[in-house]
Amino acid sequence: MTPEEHRQIRRIILHSRIGCIIAKMSELFRISLTEALDVFYRSDTCRRLHDEKTGLYLYGDLYIIDELEIELLGKDGNRELRNILFQAFNLDEQMSEVEKFRRFMKGGVSFLDPQPASIHGA
Repeated sequence: MTPEEHRQIRRIILHSRIGCIIAKMSELFRISLTEALDVFYRSDTCRRLHDEKTGLYLYGDLYIIDELEIELLGKDGNRELRNILFQAFNLDEQMSEVEKFRRFMKGGVSFLDPQPASIHGA
């Protein structure tokens, strides 16, 4: 396989993975596919995924979504992108099994809380 063929195959695989990441983000965060695509492509996590030197491409899709969550919820996270993630969350809806499984604490803030205090104080 030539180096150019290798690069083309890698690009195809990466774009396929990004599609899976976007679909899972849309489901988990209850946002549209367009919003998930916007959040992901504007993130540092996306930049790191495309950079082979970081090795992020070696990890699973849910790990990459976790990295995105950490980025957005951190003190340096993009406030506009965080707001996109939380605007579609409805308090009255029952939490799905996937959401119950994914519930976790990051710095005392549960990602699935509708509007954690840290976001309002950010």
